[in-house]
Amino acid sequence: MKREWSPIALGALSAAGYAVALRLAGESGFPLDDAWIHQTYARNLGWHGQWAFILGQPSAGSTSPLWTAMLAIGYTLRIDYELWAMALNALLLGATAWLMYRVSGQWWAGALAAVEWHLVWAAASGMETILFCALAMGAWALTPGPSPKRRGEFLCGVLIGLAVWARPDGLTLLPFCAWAVWAAAADGTLRLKRLGGLAGGAAFILIPYFIFNVALSGQVWPNTFFAKQAEYAILRELPLWQRVWQIFSAPLIGSLALLAPGVALGARGRWPQLAWVGAFLAAYALRLPVTYQHGRYLIPVIPMLIAIGGAGLAKWARWNVSVMWRRVVSRAWVMSVGAAAAAFWGLGANALVSDVRVINNEMVAVAKWIASHAGSDTLVAAHDIGALGYFADVRLMDLAGLVSPEMIPLMGDDSRLWDFIREGKPTYVITYPGWCPEFTRQPDLKPQFQTGALCDPANPNLNMTVYLLERH
Repeated sequence: MKREWSPIALGALSAAGYAVALRLAGESGFPLDDAWIHQTYARNLGWHGQWAFILGQPSAGSTSPLWTAMLAIGYTLRIDYELWAMALNALLLGATAWLMYRVSGQWWAGALAAVEWHLVWAAASGMETILFCALAMGAWALTPGPSPKRRGEFLCGVLIGLAVWARPDGLTLLPFCAWAVWAAAADGTLRLKRLGGLAGGAAFILIPYFIFNVALSGQVWPNTFFAKQAEYAILRELPLWQRVWQIFSAPLIGSLALLAPGVALGARGRWPQLAWVGAFLAAYALRLPVTYQHGRYLIPVIPMLIAIGGAGLAKWARWNVSVMWRRVVSRAWVMSVGAAAAAFWGLGANALVSDVRVINNEMVAVAKWIASHAGSDTLVAAHDIGALGYFADVRLMDLAGLVSPEMIPLMGDDSRLWDFIREGKPTYVITYPGWCPEFTRQPDLKPQFQTGALCDPANPNLNMTVYLLERH
């Protein structure tokens, strides 16, 4: 029984280890500005009962309404927001590791997921990634596998629906879980009955989700779904082979690179799961080919890759087989995967500290400067609004389109964006000089504050700058 539930404890302790490493380094906060967007929505919901980034202005700028609502519970209970976010994600990482064990049938695969550095970093990021991982693995645990012990198609559909509430790309689970359900039953009537249960469970959760978004923005998807694709549209001009290579290789950095042969060995009987991984990554290669921030959008496929790879390794590796070459290779393979996981866990902790420092230096420092220099009636145009919305009580013009969807069609066209800014007449404009060089060189913009040089000491274009927009 202790072994059965130990992946949960190991995952929670692994995430707690990153939190301790961050504190020992003298830092606090989050490694992504987007985490502050969730916190701002959650605070407004928990304290004021409003689904809004800016109080009094309801908006669909949260990619993950479910995660935001979970964070809001902490504000309602008056629990420290960092502690609450970390505790939730620590438990969710443990749940993901346990579900990995259930899906793969290998205890050590669950333990590996508990210390896999991408997953632990995501648990410390304050984001919804690990919630999505847990829901996705829960859905797969309820679909028939090679040797199903129980079936729960309706509950599987519910978890898929909740995964969409966590992230829109959760919808990719539905066709592949349906494939697994269809393939597990030989009788046509039974197949239809089970598929009906799956569809019913998904619809029960998804219909309110679409109504929620339409009520807020007039679209079935949140603003961020469109804003991120518009912001990085230029990357779709890269050759397809290059995008595919970058996206498909990003999750393999770490122990998964050594576990990759096991994915091929463990694929038999798990084709729907492997196809979901491929489709998930292909969708990003086609629509949002970004790998920054440790490939954070791609992290949800890592648990399934570990599950399949772990099953394949367990099938092939023989610790005490009489054939010497296979015994040596088996032991070397297992030990190298474990050693890589441990080494990258430490590297991931260092990456977390560095990432938090950058966000604190760039976004949080700017937000606090604005808070001390601007009143509540001041209009500020800014590209990154997470920390700004949390720490500064000002009116915002969101140049990234997350809470200002009217900005989305202007992305990539600096001249139109500059015209929009001038028409809006903000007092301050905040961005990186290198992101919008055409209008940040305008004589109407006077630099008032610039952050330090953590990003790139040799390139001031990568330091967030506050400009005063002079009015004539």
